Amino acid sequence: MKNEKQIIAGAIAAAIIVMAVAVFPFWNLIPKEVTEKVKVVAVDESGCTAETFDKFIVKIGHCNAKPGDNITASFDGKIRDRQKPFTP
Repeated sequence: MKNEKQIIAGAIAAAIIVMAVAVFPFWNLIPKEVTEKVKVVAVDESGCTAETFDKFIVKIGHCNAKPGDNITASFDGKIRDRQKPFTP
């Protein structure tokens, strides 16, 4: 009986560890669409690159704008969380 409880507790602990290590990080890969005003900084054949109001560079895809234009665009809002560890 005591051995069964230890096995169950171990299985639950193992499941929690697997969820924390393997499954949780995948939620960060699912985009969270944000729409806001951005300033276009570059346009090339792959689309437009823009700067957000808080100085993050985002790729917004095809747009009909020129560098320097302010436009409203949708992009992955989680880019801020991913870039923060790398920005000074």
